[in-house]
Amino acid sequence: MNSPHMDYSLAPRASGPVSWLETLLVTGLAIGLGFWLTPEDPLQMHGSFPWPVLAPLLLGVRYGFVRGLFSAALLVAAVFVLRYWEREGYTELQPSFIVGVLVCGMLVGEVRDLWVRRLERLQMANEYRQYRLDEFTRAHQILRVSHDLLEQRVAGSDQSLRSSLLGLREKLRGMPVEGDALSELAEPIVAMLGQYGALRVAGLYRVDEAEKNVLHQPLAQIGVMGPLGTDDGLIKLCLQRGELVSVRQELIDSGNAAQFSSLQACIPLIDAEGRLLAILAVRQMPFFAFQDRTLSLLSLLAGHIADLLRRDPQVLQLPSADAQQFTLQLKRSLVDVEQHQLPAGLFAFEMTRTNDELARLMERSQRGLDLHLPVNNARDHRLLLVLLPLTSPEGAEGYLARIGLLLHEHFGHDCDLASLGVRVMSFNLEPGCDRNGLRNFLYNECGLNDQQVAV
Repeated sequence: MNSPHMDYSLAPRASGPVSWLETLLVTGLAIGLGFWLTPEDPLQMHGSFPWPVLAPLLLGVRYGFVRGLFSAALLVAAVFVLRYWEREGYTELQPSFIVGVLVCGMLVGEVRDLWVRRLERLQMANEYRQYRLDEFTRAHQILRVSHDLLEQRVAGSDQSLRSSLLGLREKLRGMPVEGDALSELAEPIVAMLGQYGALRVAGLYRVDEAEKNVLHQPLAQIGVMGPLGTDDGLIKLCLQRGELVSVRQELIDSGNAAQFSSLQACIPLIDAEGRLLAILAVRQMPFFAFQDRTLSLLSLLAGHIADLLRRDPQVLQLPSADAQQFTLQLKRSLVDVEQHQLPAGLFAFEMTRTNDELARLMERSQRGLDLHLPVNNARDHRLLLVLLPLTSPEGAEGYLARIGLLLHEHFGHDCDLASLGVRVMSFNLEPGCDRNGLRNFLYNECGLNDQQVAV
């Protein structure tokens, strides 16, 4: 046993021929003591208790069924030998003695074997848990080291992830509409991805319109990329799957990765609609960064960057990021209605009287898929736009009923939206509605402008 806590044996056990020799010696010792102590009845078959039966009991407990039965058989054989010698008291056999000795040896040995099997199963389970614990401990230590290195690198950076994306968006807003955003912003894109992925050698490559081939010349690079083979296995796999792909660490360690690809990872820039713009080919990155969390972060950043590059210029000019997000989702709901006949609901709650408590209550009522956009309209009233994606008109009515219940619980049963000075306006995005009707609802009824919501 490796650990004293896992050693459940009473004494060290012999194995092989030594155990058989021990069985013979212990059984012979029991018979010899019988001849020495009670020569008139060596096996004490006629006494108050047959003490020689302790030999098969002890051997059965120590070695199991086979040794216990063998020892009991030796005692029974000794009975027949004494009967053959016509020793007094053994001329007539006692069947109960013979059966009892054999049953004791077999029963104790079988119980011992049963518990040994159970203990071995428990020991195997415990060893597996210990193995998993050791594996987890090693992974935890590696993660701690990686986290410390990442923390030091991020602490030395003067930009957060959000500020980096906002800076990229501001650069994109300053570009002309007809400009090539990918070429113009290739350097800051590669710099941002290189910062958060600790990339040493990497390059950004444009993908053709058919999304089947990668152009040879990099738009921007970190380090010296060198020639990029068009038949590179990782590039082909990335174009085929349309997702992040990387070489397994085992192949890199064994040196067999070069047979498949000269790269470590390929990160595609794919927008929310699945359009592939470019590929970031990574040739070298440090060991601590080459893990799933870092690669997933790079893939997430690449998706956000692709959304920015493909974003509607009209939406991009909106000053608020919340307004941009709301407008994008509103346009997506319009596309769902026009192409897939999936309805949505749009509400506008205009607060004619200032009520901060009501405003906070309305904000807390937001569900998982709902989108809220608080704005001030042309009438100088606070207005809350609520978009309910994938919601039928019946579901929109249920939403209003839920708002009414919240008001009753918070302000009392006599209160409703009208009594609190809230004007409710609604527009159902369903098959048959057009964008002009939506614009009329937003710009005329709600009193908004195209700098707040662009449709």
